[in-house]
Amino acid sequence: MLILLAQETTKVVIPEPLTNVVHQLTMWICIAAVTVPVILLIILIATGKLANFLDSFRGEQSSESGQISETDGGTENYKRKSSILTQTENEFYTQLCSALNQAELNVIVWPQVNVSSIIESIGKDSQQRMKAFNRICRKSVDYVIVNQKTRETILCIELDDYTHNRNSRKERDNFINSIFSNVGIPLFRIKADSNYDFSEIVSAVKRMMK
Repeated sequence: MLILLAQETTKVVIPEPLTNVVHQLTMWICIAAVTVPVILLIILIATGKLANFLDSFRGEQSSESGQISETDGGTENYKRKSSILTQTENEFYTQLCSALNQAELNVIVWPQVNVSSIIESIGKDSQQRMKAFNRICRKSVDYVIVNQKTRETILCIELDDYTHNRNSRKERDNFINSIFSNVGIPLFRIKADSNYDFSEIVSAVKRMMK
């Protein structure tokens, strides 16, 4: 004889007052999740500390991505250079200034000038302009000759040593040559040596200043 024993299922009933409490608590949590950030933002704006908060946030983001923030310290890893020019660059600079002075030209020679200080990035929109700027902002030319009165760029000079024979450097040089040609600024490339003939440069400066 088969006997089936049916187990009576038990249903848990939550008292209505407790259900109301859970609903109320959930509602207040949702309200707090929305209002607390807004209140915090208002406080930061009112106290003028929003910029500091954003800088701190960016620093944390940079650290997580492996980048070093300017506020991370590490200033002990730097030291003052004895000169902004190498010995070869300084010898060329001295001879160039002497040649220009002898020609009695009212010009100034500035060494190691960033390309973005000489050439302006343009484009149909800000994104295109920023893209163009990023291609030149970390590049520089060795010497810039400018008008002493107006500070207008007359011509630029690149002193090419053996490093310019590398393929990567050749690509960079061709890009710079193209840009200067497009904007109409003469760019002279001179092979590094101990003595130089500046007659062509002096003549070019005279023509440009007429």
